Amino acid sequence: MPSPKLIQILRSRSTLSDEQIIELTDEQAWELIYEIDAREKSERDANRKPTVCFTGFNKADKAAMEAIAMQRGLKPVQGVSMSLDYLVLGETPGATKISKAEEAGAKVLHAHEFEQLFQ
Repeated sequence: MPSPKLIQILRSRSTLSDEQIIELTDEQAWELIYEIDAREKSERDANRKPTVCFTGFNKADKAAMEAIAMQRGLKPVQGVSMSLDYLVLGETPGATKISKAEEAGAKVLHAHEFEQLFQ
């Protein structure tokens, strides 16, 4: 029988009945939890839109670029993170954002490259 904490987790995250949960060992319960985690992550990843950050644009141009990005199925974000896919550079890009984007493995594009890439 799994520990009380595992029972609680399985009740909230699986469709198993209490009778089915009680029959599991701790090891089996953890295996099931890891399978659930992997399935949920896979579903999140499949539904994830690529992210794009615009830097060095004036407010109006940035808003226009963000609208284009959304129309093309991208998700505009305001800052650089490890999950960033694209950093698009305007006329006055921030050096810190470029550096962080490169460290995160994001593709760094100039505005015209972005427009060509997603036509």
